[in-house]
Amino acid sequence: MKEHKTFNQQLTILRSRGMTVPTNGHPKRFLEQENYYNVINGYKDLFLARNADNTIITPEQYMIGTHFDELKSLFLFDRDLRILFLEYILIFENSFKTTLAYEFSKKYKKINSYLDINNYISNDPKNVLNQISILTKTIHEKVDKRGAVKHYIEEHGHVPLWVLVNYLTIGNLSHLYGVLKDSDKNTIAKFYADKFFKQNNCASNDFKLSSKEFSSGLKVINLVRNICAHDERLYNHNYGSVSISNIARFLNFPIQDNRRLIVAILFLKIVLDKKYFIQFKKKLLKLFSKYNGNFSTVKFEDIVFMMGIKINDINDL
Repeated sequence: MKEHKTFNQQLTILRSRGMTVPTNGHPKRFLEQENYYNVINGYKDLFLARNADNTIITPEQYMIGTHFDELKSLFLFDRDLRILFLEYILIFENSFKTTLAYEFSKKYKKINSYLDINNYISNDPKNVLNQISILTKTIHEKVDKRGAVKHYIEEHGHVPLWVLVNYLTIGNLSHLYGVLKDSDKNTIAKFYADKFFKQNNCASNDFKLSSKEFSSGLKVINLVRNICAHDERLYNHNYGSVSISNIARFLNFPIQDNRRLIVAILFLKIVLDKKYFIQFKKKLLKLFSKYNGNFSTVKFEDIVFMMGIKINDINDL
């Protein structure tokens, strides 16, 4: 177990490792507010000196010229990034809930049709039953509490899907989408593609949003949302290879790395209403401009590149 260290001792350690730390009290107050582990351990890697083979030098030393304010800026940049993504993911989340419930209920009109195993894929009954169990459990958890579920049970004897989805997470919905029949998955993906065509004056035969790419997009959006909600590091997260090459090709976007945050941006470009994506892009570029001059040891362009982004490419998106 590591020995407890005061804030002053923590700052002394940073200085001993080559970091420039002002003595005006600002760093101490910042760590008192934000936590040494979150700021330093969470964002130091980019500033650590490395060997010729790119491994971190042991014991740790910061690159020459590293200033405490650079780590502080990276920490704050990542926080602002999380706030921005969460704002627009929630907008999409509400839209997806509405669309899934509407399209499913339009096709399967019987009461409690979302609890019928026959309305889902037939080749994975275990997963289907698991999703139905989650829906049932959600109703049971809410039925005794004030709200829409209690109201519909008492007044109508059942809960419509368009009510129930409001109590599900984007993760729940992503898994529920995964067990829909292929025709139903395609209907939902087509809804978003058609909306994009209409709002952007594109010919509908230029692009088809497959259910596979839509599922990949949902997976990434869910991961990003969870990172944002739990204050984890976002800017350089690796999402694994994501199948969105068709989206990137259609948008004529030179994707740098399909494992990075750029894939969430491209997916939002397709699924958000045009007005919302314009707002999102404007705020993202404003965020880049806000922090662009805050780094000297590393280039801000390199930080953004770790998101899979070149700023000029985002301008054209």
